[in-house]
Amino acid sequence: MNVSELVQQAFEKHEGLPAAPFSPDMADDVAYLATPDRLAYALGWIVASAIVNARYADSGIDALPIFTPDGGWDRFLLTRKTTADIYRQESANRFGMIMLTGEDAPRITRASGETRLALGTLLREDPERAIAEAVALIPRRPIEKPDLQKRWKDRQKYYPQLYATAAQIVVEHPGTIAAREIFVDDKPVDGKFHPLYLHGAATSPALVYDWFLIQHGERATFIRTHAGQSIYETDRGGWSTVKRQLTAEDPEGMKARILSWLRLEGAPDKSID
Repeated sequence: MNVSELVQQAFEKHEGLPAAPFSPDMADDVAYLATPDRLAYALGWIVASAIVNARYADSGIDALPIFTPDGGWDRFLLTRKTTADIYRQESANRFGMIMLTGEDAPRITRASGETRLALGTLLREDPERAIAEAVALIPRRPIEKPDLQKRWKDRQKYYPQLYATAAQIVVEHPGTIAAREIFVDDKPVDGKFHPLYLHGAATSPALVYDWFLIQHGERATFIRTHAGQSIYETDRGGWSTVKRQLTAEDPEGMKARILSWLRLEGAPDKSID
């Protein structure tokens, strides 16, 4: 699916959906969906995916979707802070932000919040030009080391593909959220331990950045950023590690399997999942 088709779907499926601003009184089962602008959220994922696919492998620049307590899913941070330990001291928004609020959102901004490029109207009128201009605002940056550890070569190859797949699912299935900043507790919530705690991603309360969460309704799946480990909820309510990893799939196969884990299209294939 090309950019123009994906943008068209975003407008068709998300334009006119009611805003879902975050409120402290929201129930947990709906609070995770809090989004001040549903259309800007979908369009923001398209822009973020384009930047990741252009700048992650050669520059380590990521786009982290962020849930803020007063705004819900209202921005992406353009950052290398979580890509490798050597960038840990960089500011979380060193390369700016994609803001999903304000006039003509989504907007590429500086770290200060000053708008550099408003994309809402431009995406409607000329999607390819909008994406080209957005990517051009984030120039290539040299990577200081050939190996950034944590299976960097695999992340270079598979993370942009995984990100693009998540963006497509967000656009095509309203109500889907995807996260890269995941809080893992070591205590049970409502009698259940966090799936990533059960699978050893964290042994004490921590924010985890080397997994991708994709969730729709009650179903969720967790995928390592190097695509070499994935877990999903089985029909029995437990969490299973898949037998055949997403690294073995082409883009369409990757998307089909994630959709099956979420029960959005089909069901998991027991021979490989």
